Amino acid sequence: MRTLMRRTGCADLHFSRRSLMTRAGQQMLAIPDDALDGLRAFEREGGLTRKDLLERGAGMVLLASAIGSLSPRGILESAAAQAADNPNAPILVSLYLEGGNDFLNTFVPITDPKYRELRSHIALPADTLVPVQGSSDFAWHPSMAGIANLYNQGKVAVLPAVDYANPDQSHFNSQGYWWRGYVGHTNDQTGWLGRVMDKTGSSSNPLQAISVSWGLDPTLRAKSAPVGTVYDPGSFGFGIPDVWTDDGFTRAYRESARGLSTKRDGPRAAAQAYENAFRMVDQLKPLRDQGNNLPPVPVAYPDSSLGRAMRNGARMLGAGFGTRAMSFTKGGFDTHDAQLTEHVDLLKDVSDSIVAFQADLEARGLANRVVIMVWSEFGRRPEDNDGGGSDHGAGGGLMLIGNRVNGGIRSEFPGLSSLDEDDNLKVTTEFRTVYASLLEGWMGVDAEAILVGIDGARIPLIK
Repeated sequence: MRTLMRRTGCADLHFSRRSLMTRAGQQMLAIPDDALDGLRAFEREGGLTRKDLLERGAGMVLLASAIGSLSPRGILESAAAQAADNPNAPILVSLYLEGGNDFLNTFVPITDPKYRELRSHIALPADTLVPVQGSSDFAWHPSMAGIANLYNQGKVAVLPAVDYANPDQSHFNSQGYWWRGYVGHTNDQTGWLGRVMDKTGSSSNPLQAISVSWGLDPTLRAKSAPVGTVYDPGSFGFGIPDVWTDDGFTRAYRESARGLSTKRDGPRAAAQAYENAFRMVDQLKPLRDQGNNLPPVPVAYPDSSLGRAMRNGARMLGAGFGTRAMSFTKGGFDTHDAQLTEHVDLLKDVSDSIVAFQADLEARGLANRVVIMVWSEFGRRPEDNDGGGSDHGAGGGLMLIGNRVNGGIRSEFPGLSSLDEDDNLKVTTEFRTVYASLLEGWMGVDAEAILVGIDGARIPLIK
């Protein structure tokens, strides 16, 4: 049975990513085939396939939603106005650890006698762990030394055993609940931070909420507010060297996009999508022009996808686009096998990237405005498996990082001696309580307007 669950879970993870990313792309960019006639002509002459063109540029730049018919100047003016209107506005950064991070081996309950009894294959040697300042009951994974140092400075809040009631251990369901801020079925496909943008954001600034990735983070999916997806502002554009320039094909394609008929839904969506793309290109041009001459950072970022993404994110926050929310994703945490080896590199990348990001924000004078929320869709089972890994569990862990965070252990750890009916960690804190506490304590937003049916429980997470 447990082997079947492992296989089902992994398939569940891949299916959920494919389906949700596809739906997000279709909702944002409904581009009909006849809108690509200009690209077809070029591919015949230049020898590139349409797939190449999309992957190298167009598929990336056409990721902006609900932007309407504003001009590039209007977008820039809106971003500047939003930034000037509240120059000290708080920013919430979401870092999702995809796959279900094993929090029991991240923030280790070293004094719980059941920890080593249940984890004969993956229990961490005591002499390798990093102490938790002020607590003898827990210790950090050795790869989390950087986060441990921030914790010692009072900049990290740790919340163990966070989940939802009666967790079903499904990637697909759990991801959806955390992304949307609903538990159970809903027809509302917006993300909880997307609804914050709908409620409080600008109607004309797509960079008020940025998914630093190659596709829209469902957490930021809004109903009417524009949001943007950018991975690297230095290469954000139509990437065909020596051809797609302001003096060449770009200018011609801008004009052809303006000439599309907007009487029918398909061409109208195509025209708006191309307009969105060029506006995003124009808005990010100052960052793109830096090229390889990037400003130095106080702490080197890891040379990893996450490290580069977080460096790019810090650059965009520093550009003053009026950004209020930003998201990152780090995959690979579905550690059913060989976890001891895999977890070392996964957690080191997370820890080192966050440490560099925090130092970068300090250097830019932004650290008092940013809180980072690190989360995963569930934890792992207390008992390990025969493959040297851990299977889908419940009661995962969440961390908050930032200068304004009320540091320390901020939720109850139930212990491993009394597990739930599925032999998983008992849930002591609902994730929506954390959301509500951040909405009201950090973002200044009424939680009841964002999270349907939320109760009055709150946690003092901000100081």
